Amino acid sequence: MKEESKINNKNTFKFCDKDFKTIREDILCSQDDLHKSMQDNSVGFIIFYVFAILFVALLFQLSTRSFSNKDKKNK
Repeated sequence: MKEESKINNKNTFKFCDKDFKTIREDILCSQDDLHKSMQDNSVGFIIFYVFAILFVALLFQLSTRSFSNKDKKNK
């Protein structure tokens, strides 16, 4: 069990251990950390995914709604 945690804590990229990184290297290290955290705890990702689906559904509902009733009332 301890060996698995050592493997998970190890950085994928060697340059992530450096103190000074370029912007590109820093972004890659951050993405790698995010990916590892999503693998360890997927509940947060599932909540984000459900929220995103509901948001897209809301936008779709608003885009298909007919707003022509306002024009009829003004005439």
